Amino acid sequence: MTPLPDRGAMYDGIVLTATLAAGLLGEMVPMMVAGVFLAEVLVALNIAGRIAALSRPLTSFACLNEECGTSFLMAFVSPPAANAMLMDYHAKAIIGRKELIIAATMNSFPTVVMHWRYLLPVYIPLLGVPGLIYFGLLMLVGLVKTVVIVLFGRVVLTPAPRTSAPPAEGSAVTLPDALRTACTSSRKILTRLLSVTVPTIVVVAFLINAGAYDRLAGMMQGAGGFFPVPPEGFAIIAAQFGSFVAGASVASTLLAAGDMTWQQIVLTLLVGNVLTSVTRSIRWLGSSYVAIFGVRTGTEIMLVSTALRNGVMVLLVVVLAYGLGWG
Repeated sequence: MTPLPDRGAMYDGIVLTATLAAGLLGEMVPMMVAGVFLAEVLVALNIAGRIAALSRPLTSFACLNEECGTSFLMAFVSPPAANAMLMDYHAKAIIGRKELIIAATMNSFPTVVMHWRYLLPVYIPLLGVPGLIYFGLLMLVGLVKTVVIVLFGRVVLTPAPRTSAPPAEGSAVTLPDALRTACTSSRKILTRLLSVTVPTIVVVAFLINAGAYDRLAGMMQGAGGFFPVPPEGFAIIAAQFGSFVAGASVASTLLAAGDMTWQQIVLTLLVGNVLTSVTRSIRWLGSSYVAIFGVRTGTEIMLVSTALRNGVMVLLVVVLAYGLGWG
């Protein structure tokens, strides 16, 4: 006879899922709303092109529309808001689907750069110069990834015409008018975005509480044997699946004890970053991309971004391990 499910456990699971989903939505939705609303204001004021002038050399070389430059700069402040701007431009047919995917992948570089706020205060005190070198290599990977996607855009896209010409004399829009227009026009796109975002985040929260990502993390730890990591380094990788702080703490202990050289520490942190990026992308980036861009496009962006970053990272590991003899 099949035992009846524990109602108390089911209730606790529902509460935990709802709490986690509420937290994720609380982090994402305000930035999404801000991104869409800001995009609508910039379009209404006809100034998106002027703001994007700072990144015009990059977007022009990649054959991207100028509005993508505005989103790229916004990504230094809030990646969800920046991606919501791209989705808004795509919904208005300002940019095409290929442009959307390329621009969204480019937006990941500002995110990497801004990680200094969280990484440096941990890696430098715990690891010193090796921690700074590791952070610099992460920046190098992000830069190479951006260069690759920019070159890809130049190959597959046709040069985008300028769409943000200055308004003709007498047609200037006042800020109050632009705000009213943005409130009206953003309501429709936000309704569609939130109709996808909310159920997606609930599903992700359920999978997290069900332990799906923990099991995936366990599988990825087993893949560490394919990389040139000394036996002591697997403790670092295992800790990295918990958090980057835990990984740095274990690495600091091994470095201080002389069990690993600083080169081996940096190499192991890079390998751990590759392995943990798979579960991290599915757990966080996947939910963010899918919530903003939809299941098909969001998954495609996530896969392109993760595969490109990990490909560059693995190549760097090979160069350091076998080219420079760090392994």
